[in-house]
Amino acid sequence: MNPSAALKPSPAPGRPEKLRLGDVLVQQKLISQEQLQQTLDLQRQTGKKMGRLLIETGLITEELLANGLARQLRIPFVNLKTFPFRADVVKLLPEAAARRFRALVLEDKGDTLLVAVADPLDLFAFDELTRILKHNISIAAVPESQLALAFDRLYRRTEEISGLARALEKDLGDAVDFGELTASVGTEGAPVVRLLQSVFEDAVQVGASDVHIEPQESGLQIRVRVDGVLQTQTQADKRIGAALAQRLKLMAGLDISEKRLPQDGRFSVRLRDLTIDVRLSTLPTNYGESAVMRLLRQGAGMKRLDDIGMPPDLLKRFREVLGRTSGLVLVTGPTGSGKTTTLYAALAEINAAELKVITVEDPVEYRLPGLTQVQVNEKIDLTFAKVLRSCLRQDP
Repeated sequence: MNPSAALKPSPAPGRPEKLRLGDVLVQQKLISQEQLQQTLDLQRQTGKKMGRLLIETGLITEELLANGLARQLRIPFVNLKTFPFRADVVKLLPEAAARRFRALVLEDKGDTLLVAVADPLDLFAFDELTRILKHNISIAAVPESQLALAFDRLYRRTEEISGLARALEKDLGDAVDFGELTASVGTEGAPVVRLLQSVFEDAVQVGASDVHIEPQESGLQIRVRVDGVLQTQTQADKRIGAALAQRLKLMAGLDISEKRLPQDGRFSVRLRDLTIDVRLSTLPTNYGESAVMRLLRQGAGMKRLDDIGMPPDLLKRFREVLGRTSGLVLVTGPTGSGKTTTLYAALAEINAAELKVITVEDPVEYRLPGLTQVQVNEKIDLTFAKVLRSCLRQDP
């Protein structure tokens, strides 16, 4: 499909005229003069942008707002949910600039670029985009929430992560004192904290199951496992590896002074509307501590058997086996192949009020309502064998 087919003909490129959003919406009869005045009063109290206030108070939707602006300015309105993006065109605008000016390049027409923007009335953004892209540009109006989702789908956070890694290198300086490092990694807002936040956000965005932080002889490598395959997220100065390992151990409640022995722990991070449980494993190597994290998306990570990609004939046989009253099912495969996903999907399939379902796990990765889940603990001799024997007396 030609991207042009998704749009109405765009006007000749040019800087939009200076208009006030409230006046435009009143002219379009999207809000009344009284509603405009009420919003202006609220704006003086809160300092928020008018468009955001109108949406938050329910006076207008994002789609209506963008559509109204498009009609008034005689520019296209674009639905990004169905737009056929071209990666090479999108990447004409660097990620940092795209996020800063809330803009996305949609089409390259040779002498003109069509750029989707959340605020077509932002003349400063128009001028900066023209300067950065070194092209004449024409603009299209899009809902801001669609733009935010498109950023996460079309751009990886690798540029942001690399920038934060460089900031952390500068923050640490040439010599790292252990006391200073410990204080730094415990401070919210410190470069190491922001770097890890971006690493987690990027990993969740691409559906990664694991994050690897690996010190090498020549530097530090951060990789993520997606669909069973490791992909490099960024490479940095190996000095920041110590700060990352210290911060992760602090989050997991581990001994931050112990670097000679492997350690295991877990913690949770909140990313937008998701809670991610993180299983951390550290391992001392020749070049520093390696840290590997398994990411477990509570709620969002649960899939049904129909959604895990099992061939129809195998899925039918698997369901038949799950329906039996006795037997053994072995689920095997390499790291990242989907063993945990398959097992939890199977548990969700058989979870019913008339059944007593007990799981014995190490660790309990997802919490399933209605099931009895038991965490093995070798330190107190709560082994798989002991728990399984006890389960037989629990009327499963």
